[in-house]
Amino acid sequence: MRVGMVSHWFDPEGGAAAGPGTIARAIQRRGHQVDVLTGYPIYPAGKIFPGYRIRPYSRETLRGIAVHRVPAYPSHDDNATRRMANYLTFAASSSLAAPAALGASDVVLVYSSPATAATAAVPLKMLRRVPFVLHIQDLWPDTVTSSGFVTGPTSSFMDRTIARYCNAVYRSAAHIAVISPGMVETLRERGVPDQKISVVPNWAEESSFYPTARDASLASALGINRAFNVMYAGNHGEMQNLEVVLEAANRLRHRKDIGFTLVGDGVRKHFLRQSAKERGLDNVIFLDPQPFDKMAEILALGDVQLVTLKDLPLYRITMPSKIQANMAAARPIIAAVSGDAAAVVEQADCGAAVQPGDVDSLVRAIIQLAEAPHTALVELGRNARSAYLEHFSEQSVGDSLESILETHKRSEEAKCER
Repeated sequence: MRVGMVSHWFDPEGGAAAGPGTIARAIQRRGHQVDVLTGYPIYPAGKIFPGYRIRPYSRETLRGIAVHRVPAYPSHDDNATRRMANYLTFAASSSLAAPAALGASDVVLVYSSPATAATAAVPLKMLRRVPFVLHIQDLWPDTVTSSGFVTGPTSSFMDRTIARYCNAVYRSAAHIAVISPGMVETLRERGVPDQKISVVPNWAEESSFYPTARDASLASALGINRAFNVMYAGNHGEMQNLEVVLEAANRLRHRKDIGFTLVGDGVRKHFLRQSAKERGLDNVIFLDPQPFDKMAEILALGDVQLVTLKDLPLYRITMPSKIQANMAAARPIIAAVSGDAAAVVEQADCGAAVQPGDVDSLVRAIIQLAEAPHTALVELGRNARSAYLEHFSEQSVGDSLESILETHKRSEEAKCER
């Protein structure tokens, strides 16, 4: 089977943008040919990666996968106009390139984040009769309106426009996969038939996220030297609500045994670093994004990993990729989230779920785990890894995704008629 993939993000982008590469390689390992249509790498800083320059079209091979790149306005900051320019220019350029780049595909998988990535699948279906499967990572227009990027009358107009676009894409898709159970009910309410929806959660890049021992020399080199280390590794954006983590650090500054490490980058990192400096939070360390192939060693330096989001209806039905990554690495988790993600942590018994934005409950959870026996933390990590292998591993979830793609691939008759 020849699988085309449309994704706004792709390697060498890491962090939250690493998902498409993880999926593409899993499909390839199952013996299928994979072609990816994507943009030039800019995530998370919004700047073109070294070694790349924006051109009308380029092709490269990454780990055996053909990657077709088309231009988009390079931005990933908190300005709504620039962010939408990035989304819309990729939608336009990928739509023009899709018939040539992915026209020979048997089926196309659309990594739907942002939702505008699906635009390129439409000409493929119309001109080449190539069906597409939508893999929804975040629901639109909810993501746009909940972000606060757009407010006032413009927000209402954009909400209606995006909703019409999404409904048209849902109708056109051969099948829709979602990453959490809560999304199923939302799509059902929007008129998508039950038989057209499957829950296909994300899995971790298992070559990068796995259990490993703490490296004391690495911890010393990075300045992570306290007896109990709370770590957040991921995007430092508006929706991650990391100000709450700084407030927790402020309240625990008297605990010389507890330290905080924030790893990654994003539009709020400069503000967070400046805020910590102004407040004299010497118990907080900021680290730059780390090499993806070193993430297991980095996560092992945290006695507990944080997953945090703002308390918005949208995030109650989503599943941050950090949940699976931390579980795969056998790390205890404090999930300052609600809904589906909190339920996973609670059901797996791999840490604590606290109300998002509630500093008091976050502080209590940190103290409880800091004062727990080391054996209890080890057991939480084992529970995390066991639940990951059972519910989120590449083997189990990848098989489900492959089956969906096989079921909805283009018929031989359609190939002959194109």
